[in-house]
Amino acid sequence: MDRDGVACLSFHNPPVNAINSAVRREIDEALTALAQDDAIEGVVISGAGRLFSGGGDLREIGQPEPAGTPTMTALARRIELFAKPVAVAMQGKAIGGGVLLAMACHARIASRDATILLPEVNLGFSPGAGGTQRLPRLVGIGAAMRMVALAQPLDAASAQVHGFFDEVAQDAQGAVEAAVRRVQAIARGAAPWRRTALLRVPTPSPGETAESLAITFRAMAADVFPEREACQAAIGLILDAATSGADFETGMRREKAEYDRLSSSPQGKALLEQFLAGRAARRA
Repeated sequence: MDRDGVACLSFHNPPVNAINSAVRREIDEALTALAQDDAIEGVVISGAGRLFSGGGDLREIGQPEPAGTPTMTALARRIELFAKPVAVAMQGKAIGGGVLLAMACHARIASRDATILLPEVNLGFSPGAGGTQRLPRLVGIGAAMRMVALAQPLDAASAQVHGFFDEVAQDAQGAVEAAVRRVQAIARGAAPWRRTALLRVPTPSPGETAESLAITFRAMAADVFPEREACQAAIGLILDAATSGADFETGMRREKAEYDRLSSSPQGKALLEQFLAGRAARRA
């Protein structure tokens, strides 16, 4: 749908709007077409239904990508580097891959009922696709560690305070309308481009350092998730993003190495199998 020169893409993949390989391919193909359309000055991505997205399809973890399908990492990077501004309009829950996709956009608008959650440590691995690298650039070190290492959600109002959302609207329709206006403002030079990978990680509050926050959250994670490798690995990745001086691409390579290691580890495989078995039992 075209609204005053802004293409509105809404993906629909019941029951939880999973961003699986088919959805990623459709978004990628739509971006290819829109890049060549001079009548379109920007893009808004939304999810149809009661929630934005329940995340990626866990059954695809460890499986080869179908031919012509971008990984979540590649799709997020394409969105971030897209020549036209891309905003996301989110309603209801955004989990895992839904949050990863949103962080790559140039603006994020939410409805009042929106909630963002990165629960990957519950499954034995840390977020991929830039989750540990983009999140601290948006919300700061402490909030990022709390969200990732403790798998704690943020509601729309809190996420806006921390810098994740640019604006919170009354409802899903209002979020789309606000996202269209934001895209138009960026395209016309009335609002700045914000490519997340280029942002600096915010300085911690007075009296805190990245290292002191890491110590605090390592202890908290060890209490909440005893012997969970992914929590400690995620804290290390977020700390690296804030302190090592490494560029974004270096951080991405480190993140991928940890994601691959954890998702293929005995602990990661066992936790994922346990989750999938429990979900199958609940549906039976």
